[in-house]
Amino acid sequence: MELICMTLWQHYVAYILIAWSTIWVAIRVYNLYFHPLKRIPGPALPAATSFWIRWQRWQGKLSFTADDLLAVYGPVIRIAPNMVLVNDPPLFQLPLPSRTLTRLQRLFELFDQMDIARPRRRPVMMATTTRHLKYWLPLFETYLGDMISNIMRADGENQVILGGASVRLNGEDFPQVVGEYNFLVVWRLVFPEWMINWLRYGPSSKARYRIKSSDLLYKAEPQWFQWTKKKPPVFTSFLLKAKRENVSSGHIQKLVPKWPDSSTETTSSTIAFIMYELAKNPGLVERLYSELQTVSGNSELDTLKLLDATIKEGLRFRPPVALTGSRTVGKGGMELLGYFVPEGTVLTTQALSICRQRPDLFPNADVFDPGRWLEAEYLDERRKLLVPFGVGTRRCPGGNLAIYQMRLIIGGLIRNFKIAVAPETTPKSMAPFEANGFRSRYDQCHLIFTPRNKAQVEFEK
Repeated sequence: MELICMTLWQHYVAYILIAWSTIWVAIRVYNLYFHPLKRIPGPALPAATSFWIRWQRWQGKLSFTADDLLAVYGPVIRIAPNMVLVNDPPLFQLPLPSRTLTRLQRLFELFDQMDIARPRRRPVMMATTTRHLKYWLPLFETYLGDMISNIMRADGENQVILGGASVRLNGEDFPQVVGEYNFLVVWRLVFPEWMINWLRYGPSSKARYRIKSSDLLYKAEPQWFQWTKKKPPVFTSFLLKAKRENVSSGHIQKLVPKWPDSSTETTSSTIAFIMYELAKNPGLVERLYSELQTVSGNSELDTLKLLDATIKEGLRFRPPVALTGSRTVGKGGMELLGYFVPEGTVLTTQALSICRQRPDLFPNADVFDPGRWLEAEYLDERRKLLVPFGVGTRRCPGGNLAIYQMRLIIGGLIRNFKIAVAPETTPKSMAPFEANGFRSRYDQCHLIFTPRNKAQVEFEK
């Protein structure tokens, strides 16, 4: 009797495995030979299964691998069964009949439906013009002065403290929390939700910390409410609306970290890559220092051509965000560079490839060369292809703010310090790793800052 039961159990398992395998193979065959996107160029594996794009994300190589594929297959490639990468900036300037791609669709639909949210982009874009940002210059200079003073007093043992005017997180924890959150984004794109939930309580302390990094940012929510209760901005109004609509704390928790993350880690990572490249080129640093001496204070930094070229090259060389401008095609589908793309297809582009796929305008793309932005010939064409903050009507509204702050921080560091690469910082450690944008391989960049004015150091001490 036991033998018969065992045999039946084994048969059931075998039937389930055979059925699952048959369905799995049938889906791959459909994706390859019968899917509406079957004519889109690209290798077979990404077209057949999402395993390819998940693996590339896990390895932190999706953008560079996709860039190599664009060079082989042309400006339109299929990088997942239902995702198409397009290297055609004018397309994303069009008012596509689509919606922003998100895994938190319910939450973002709620956000988009709010009356206060619909006109949000225009005032934000206006508030972050260079003229309006100068209103905040004294506040920015205060934080910049604190950062420089901390480094001056450090004797090589201090770290730059990241934080914000409204939220006070521990200076030692905040950079790590935000950094871990970026890698958590990769995990959420790669792993199913049940595995994320298991890792939250699993045996690995590092995995638990990474999963709970969004929790630590979420706990800052009460501080935002206290800071803004007199005149709540869009963000606070959104949270209030979400609670009225019974959106779960878990959903809000996944969204909250996007605000400090998108404005902190992206900018700081770009600055880290730029400062690393400058540390390897003392001659360029001294040229920047000489240029900075031609203006007094920080109100005219936007007139400095070499500083501007250095920031532009940093944004080209290591864009702060990987895949940008993701959209889902609306009803009726659309024609895309000679191919029909059906409703529901995800269209995306990436800033990295828009420049790299034009070697006539950007030769030696793997070389950090601010000089290319000082050449009058083809300058206008190059500027049009620099889209680190996305393209079209959904581009990042904080892009100008990021550039403004980069001018202040890079200018302040070069004015006050000579820069060198620390021994622990190597080409291997600074190799780009894609984690919700480009980061250094170990998410660290160790540099040596030597004060230019030793008398000032003694005064600061």
